[in-house]
Amino acid sequence: MRRLLVIDDHPAVMEGTKAILETNQDFLVDCLSPEASEQFLTKHDFSAYDLILMDLNLGEINGMDLSKKILETCSSCKIIVYTGYEVEDYFEEAIRSGMHGAISKTESKEKIIEYIYQVLDNKIVVDYDYLKDLITKQKTKSSSQETQHDVLTERERLILKEVEKGYTNQEIADALHLSKRSIEYSLTSVFNKLNVGSRTEAVLIAKSEGVL
Repeated sequence: MRRLLVIDDHPAVMEGTKAILETNQDFLVDCLSPEASEQFLTKHDFSAYDLILMDLNLGEINGMDLSKKILETCSSCKIIVYTGYEVEDYFEEAIRSGMHGAISKTESKEKIIEYIYQVLDNKIVVDYDYLKDLITKQKTKSSSQETQHDVLTERERLILKEVEKGYTNQEIADALHLSKRSIEYSLTSVFNKLNVGSRTEAVLIAKSEGVL
């Protein structure tokens, strides 16, 4: 029996995911809605689980940051980003953070279960088109040596252009027809790629390196 943990702030999503996964008799699934407190990590034994499905948007809590904290206390934990956002936007950051990939909540039951089994077998499943695009970008980056920074996605460039105009996250979200949380996650990715700590730094570095 494999023990799985679903961390999400929406009870309906947690229970729905639990019901889907437990159609497989090999899975025993627990659900957990995180709380914004220092005691959260010490109250739960995450090492008891073979795998954790982690939502990104957890209200006041960032799922990516929570995963990093869990991995600091339990490096052997296998965590998958389980999101309703575009998986490609967070896959690379998830891997760099020590997680085992990302999968969309909209995928079929069969694909989600197969993905989980692959991760339990210490494998990471990467979409072919995404991997091909990533390799192409890395080759271009290596040959041109235009910048030491990671290539920004088209969405990240669009968001950074709006930041340059002085717009708030909510104004950018409205302009690009995205959620505010999606903008926040994208900016976190931009900060990590450019190795900066603020919106102003991100714009300055991106322009100086020709990324923007």
